[in-house]
Amino acid sequence: MTDRFSLRQFKYKYGTHKECLEAIKRLRYPDNTACPSCKELTVFYPVTNRTAYACKFCGFHIYPLAGTIFEKSTTPLDLWFFAMYLMVTTRSGTSAKQLERMLGVTYKTAWRMFKQIRMLMQKRKVDF
Repeated sequence: MTDRFSLRQFKYKYGTHKECLEAIKRLRYPDNTACPSCKELTVFYPVTNRTAYACKFCGFHIYPLAGTIFEKSTTPLDLWFFAMYLMVTTRSGTSAKQLERMLGVTYKTAWRMFKQIRMLMQKRKVDF
């Protein structure tokens, strides 16, 4: 059995903006997390047409994208996730120009995404 994460598996798991947002929410606010407002252990439910989730008890909104590289971006999350997938799976690396072509975004957007993802990758680097 292989440990590789294929493009088909990636598209199945992170194929839409909604699925990507839910994945970020699960990482930052797993089920049975205490609500910052009412302090109850709760499950947060999605708010329609927003990138927010509401507390089951008091309705307090949480924003999973706050404080991340996605916070003020208008680029859909599925494109961000695909860009990250491309950058970590290619052997020789990916350029911003390549991201522009593959994602169908402007060069300015691709360069910003490339820069943000590189900074995150560098933060995770372990020095030996």
